[in-house]
Amino acid sequence: MKKTIILALACAFLITGLGLGQVQKPADIKYPALTYTPPDPAAYRMAFANGMKGFVQEDHSLPLVNVTAHINFGGLYLPKDKQGLESLMSGTLIQGGTKTKDGTAIQERLDFLGATLGFNVAERTATLTLSVLSKDIDEGLGMFFDVLMNPEFREAPLNLVKARALQQLRQANDSPSGVLSREYEKLLYGSDHPLTWQPVKKNYDAVTPADLKAVHEKFFFPKNIILSAAGDFAKADFKAKVDKYVSAWKNGGLTFPAISKSFPTPEPGVYFIQMPINQGYIDIGHLGPEDTSSDYYAVQIMNFILGGGSFSSRITSKVRSTEGLSYNQGSRFTYRWGFPGTFSGYVQTKSSTVGYAISLILDELNRIRKEPVTDAELATAINYYLESFANAFESAQGTMSSFANLEMTGKPLDYYKTYRDRIKAVTKAKVQEVAARYIHPDKAVIMIVGDWDPCNKGSDKWPGPLDKLGKVHKLTLADPLTGEIAK
Repeated sequence: MKKTIILALACAFLITGLGLGQVQKPADIKYPALTYTPPDPAAYRMAFANGMKGFVQEDHSLPLVNVTAHINFGGLYLPKDKQGLESLMSGTLIQGGTKTKDGTAIQERLDFLGATLGFNVAERTATLTLSVLSKDIDEGLGMFFDVLMNPEFREAPLNLVKARALQQLRQANDSPSGVLSREYEKLLYGSDHPLTWQPVKKNYDAVTPADLKAVHEKFFFPKNIILSAAGDFAKADFKAKVDKYVSAWKNGGLTFPAISKSFPTPEPGVYFIQMPINQGYIDIGHLGPEDTSSDYYAVQIMNFILGGGSFSSRITSKVRSTEGLSYNQGSRFTYRWGFPGTFSGYVQTKSSTVGYAISLILDELNRIRKEPVTDAELATAINYYLESFANAFESAQGTMSSFANLEMTGKPLDYYKTYRDRIKAVTKAKVQEVAARYIHPDKAVIMIVGDWDPCNKGSDKWPGPLDKLGKVHKLTLADPLTGEIAK
């Protein structure tokens, strides 16, 4: 026993000695370079019958099949008096049943098969998604295309969905973060622009099954759909199964509405929304670039350094780590297909430190415009995007859906092939250039949702009033059921 212990200790000292001889600190450890080549969308592109496009990958790792129909349809394409119809369609395309089956029968059969079928409508894209065991692919695709092609939108399920929608309307002004997001966009895009239209009770009340069928007929046809699929099948067999359904599906003629890209220029200053809470929810900013801009990659790097890079970012380091004012802070550029996105520095902090937190964020916005970032900051940001790049392709179905989104939004199919080189090409000078071009503290609106008196009073480090930050505009929220502001 004694000899065994001595031998074990000798081995431990030997291993420790060898380790110390190799490196003195973790930073000295050298790893072989990793290479990763992203999949080429062209290799997975498939043409189905009647002009339907798709991206399809065989994946035999599990006995599953995943299919998504990406439809070029969303709430943005509806007139103002039909806003809300898209959310009712989200709730009734499946639950409302088809011409031959009601929604309950469809759901019971899905449950029996251990399959899922879901539908969602967003701003400009709707998706119907099926997940089913490969042994049940024929029945699964049968239900998938029956729902996609022949929805019935029965009255009873529609009434249930309307009731839920009205309940959500009644609660629309209850969430500080939800109010901030909605009202910030209304201020930047304009309250009467299609991007910010909101449904009201009379919109929901007026929707009929015939309205839903008319919209479905207008937007749902093969040439307006891109399919993404991955699973345990042979590609040729999958194509034949899909073609069986879509070959008899008639295409429609569709002209999308022209939507203005003209937006108001709100007066810089403070826009305050009263809510009796003990924190302030804050966005500071203005409109931003489109994601098709040649500056997109440099903007991503710049924002990572400013406030998008979690604990390594400047805003988080200053507002959270140094001053201890918040657990939720940073900066973001949001993007939307075909339109400018928004930029905001944001923070949630207790009422008395609202003004101080805003002043710190404004300091960082000015600093990144005027001072070059450091070599270390640039390297950290670039490495983050390079090292996380492969994560976008972890799932076969996720990859096919990403390719479908490229096609849908008109981005080049070599987007991923060139992505890393464009990230690597960002320099310190370019970061400062895009910061000066896309961040304008002097033109920023400061929107606050909180309790006026303690927010306006401030604290020892930043005594109020809030009008030190600019002219104060007190906003009154509209009744979400009517869309009217109480007089």
